[in-house]
Amino acid sequence: MTRTFPVAFLFTFVCATAAAQTEPADPAGPTTPAAEAVTSTEEATNIDKATGTKAPAAEEIPSLDEVLKDKALDVASQWEGPGASSEPEYPWFEHHGYFRLRVDGYYRGHLGTHYTTKVQAADGSLYQITRSTSGFLPPLTENIPNTNSPNSDQVGPQGEDWLAGANLRFRYRPTLHVSDNLSINAEFDVLDNMILGSTPDYDPARSDAPLSIFASTQAPPSAGMNSVKDSIRVKQAWFNWNIMTPTELGAPLLALSAGRMARHWGLGIVENDGEDLDANYGTYVDRITLLARLGGIYFEAGYGWVASGPTAQNPALSFGEPIDLTNSDDVTEVTLAIFSKPMTQAERKERFKHLNVHNKVSFDWGAYAVYRRQKLDSFIERTDLHTGDVIGYDVWSPGDGIDNLQLLSRDAWTVTPDLWLRLEWVPAINQKFRLELEVAGVVGHIGSVNPAVADSSMDIRSFGAALEFEYQMGNISFGFDAGIATGDKTNEAFGYLDQSIIDQGNNPKLAAFYFHPDYFVDNLLFRKVIGTVTNAWYIRPWFQYDLFESENDSLAARLDIVYGRALEANATPGNDPNLGVELDLKIFYEEKGLIYAGLEWAVLWPLAGFNLVPGHGGAPDTAPAASASWSTALRARVGIMF
Repeated sequence: MTRTFPVAFLFTFVCATAAAQTEPADPAGPTTPAAEAVTSTEEATNIDKATGTKAPAAEEIPSLDEVLKDKALDVASQWEGPGASSEPEYPWFEHHGYFRLRVDGYYRGHLGTHYTTKVQAADGSLYQITRSTSGFLPPLTENIPNTNSPNSDQVGPQGEDWLAGANLRFRYRPTLHVSDNLSINAEFDVLDNMILGSTPDYDPARSDAPLSIFASTQAPPSAGMNSVKDSIRVKQAWFNWNIMTPTELGAPLLALSAGRMARHWGLGIVENDGEDLDANYGTYVDRITLLARLGGIYFEAGYGWVASGPTAQNPALSFGEPIDLTNSDDVTEVTLAIFSKPMTQAERKERFKHLNVHNKVSFDWGAYAVYRRQKLDSFIERTDLHTGDVIGYDVWSPGDGIDNLQLLSRDAWTVTPDLWLRLEWVPAINQKFRLELEVAGVVGHIGSVNPAVADSSMDIRSFGAALEFEYQMGNISFGFDAGIATGDKTNEAFGYLDQSIIDQGNNPKLAAFYFHPDYFVDNLLFRKVIGTVTNAWYIRPWFQYDLFESENDSLAARLDIVYGRALEANATPGNDPNLGVELDLKIFYEEKGLIYAGLEWAVLWPLAGFNLVPGHGGAPDTAPAASASWSTALRARVGIMF
């Protein structure tokens, strides 16, 4: 690894010292009070014995802090931004993305509380399934068929609490610059979260490889054949047109964007672009937006297509332009935002000087609102083959005939306001302070949730917030994070990975707020056991030590302690508000924008909220009572970025 900072400092220090020893003082320069307050002894020291005149006093050697601040000023004055070294020839491509490899191992992620229960199939029959108080399901050796198998002593419970595997993703985000103010952007995920070894090339009908043990190669993933996902998945495709592109600060700016694009706002608890190296989801929006800057404040208006419902798309036709079969079932949205933060190169340069050279406090803020509306909704009715009774509903999929589709009056609307604030301060070299807050809520009404229920109207009133505080002082960083998300009082379903509001029956008020799953709080409690932050509040103090005092690379260790508690105890499996305590230890090396390698160890001590209580939280009365057991995880990640 190349360390350039000590060399730059040494060069600056030598030059400053040499200048102090050889350059005479400017006789016309101003006299400061400090220069006038010289004692007779000091004056005598500066008398030239040969001429009898007073020699100029040597300049004071600059302090380390002054040298580093001058270096920061030089960086700011030479700021060009990425790819700005010369005028390019259009069109040209800009390449970004990463390659990610993750190796994960989880011990008893199901918390040892799995049980069996009966559910109704599409034909009206009942069958058993395996569930747990954790969203992390037990191993296959613990399921019903293998437990009840005649040779269960060979394939049944094996004490297989440790489950491990590896997965990878290659993300490519090219930008085609058509001109200096027009660009086309895309994002492709190659082998998106593909589990290593998941597509062996074998088939029982083959003589050379009838069993997986004979597989000699890996087949490319293909949806519907050997995988649920294709080898390449297109996540984004959109254009950006900078209609007005001023380079100076505060001048008017106008930009138009349209297509399927990732969206991120604030800390990312509602809309998260999923660009974190460890992210899995992302918020992708089909939207057209108009962005304007007036007086240093940004204003954005957008119109989005959330859901268009059934179309004339036919799997039997490879080409052609499908159309929407009806506009009455569309979910559309209107967005409005006003915010202040650095967006252009000139603004980012000014912010760098503001923080690192002038050591002034910076304040960013934003207010964002989304309004959604749906009049009707489409569905396919599932009936009992024996009685003809309606037992459920399916969503439309390509190829479903138009006469199989039904419409119902959904009469739904939602408003999602979101407020974001960020304060940053660099009081001195190698010191940094950040305080960031995001507060959001959802207010709305759904006229009919479940058409099988006479009155299934629902009011929506949910709220969530996240706070992050960090302070860096040289090699040491520490902070405190906290968050809250409301939950439902009446439903015994809990978690992002649990039952849907349709399965829960009549719920007149939805109070559950869900953090975006790519907003990470921990490795086990909220990420794997629940799925995200909902019906809970948490606190997370953390401490980090970095071997390097550098902005560009890190060799560090970090310790997080997380405590979570439910707001509505009745919604937890154990009918108790205490969720758990988790300890996360991370050791990592990172060179920003180039490589990341880290090892993480997590231990979760679940509390009474995850105990299995018969007859509560979806568990049948016949289920055996069980206390949740501790769980641990070991995760390794390597990422190469460009």
